[in-house]
Amino acid sequence: MKKQLLSALVLVLPFLASAQTTIDNVQLGFTATPNIGWLRFNDDDAGTSSDGGRIGFSYGVLGDFSLAQNQNYYFATAFTVTTINGKANIQTDASLSNPIYKIQYIEVPLTLKLKSNPQETGRFYGQFGLGTGIKIGAKQGGIAGSDDVNISKKINNFRLSLIAGGGAEWQIDKNMALLTGLTFNNGFTDILDRSGNAKSSYIAFNLGIFF
Repeated sequence: MKKQLLSALVLVLPFLASAQTTIDNVQLGFTATPNIGWLRFNDDDAGTSSDGGRIGFSYGVLGDFSLAQNQNYYFATAFTVTTINGKANIQTDASLSNPIYKIQYIEVPLTLKLKSNPQETGRFYGQFGLGTGIKIGAKQGGIAGSDDVNISKKINNFRLSLIAGGGAEWQIDKNMALLTGLTFNNGFTDILDRSGNAKSSYIAFNLGIFF
């Protein structure tokens, strides 16, 4: 796990360092965000399919850094611990099983955020970019007669995704804003290591606060 933490810090430190010269145009905050995740399997995986969404959760810190002193264009990132859950339907000749995958990542998104001009009540934003995830744990549940099983060795260490979303920042006072929004995080790399072909995605109901 130490190696995963170090890798995530290496990703985000250059952006934090560059922000020191424009500290007046930096927004930092915290997030606690529920999500609904699901799995996608290749059509040629006979007998294997997604079996609906599962609730997950994300928490951590947020950072918006203005580009070229502009109040509308921001580089937006975060450092979060995110749990993505999904349920599979596996049909064989002898049996039917519905394993639940519970995978935890450190996520560092690299996105462009476009914001409307500030108003008294707040501002709206749209966001698009790349999601990067480093696995820190994985379990499998839903198997009859057993508790959650550690399957970390069967899950790929890295997850990449495309991020698209939007929402609003509601101004509470001069130095505080409440973030609400909706994000679609579409995974495009396999989560299973040499044991199948599956991708995970989720919709996040963004909640956060900037100081």
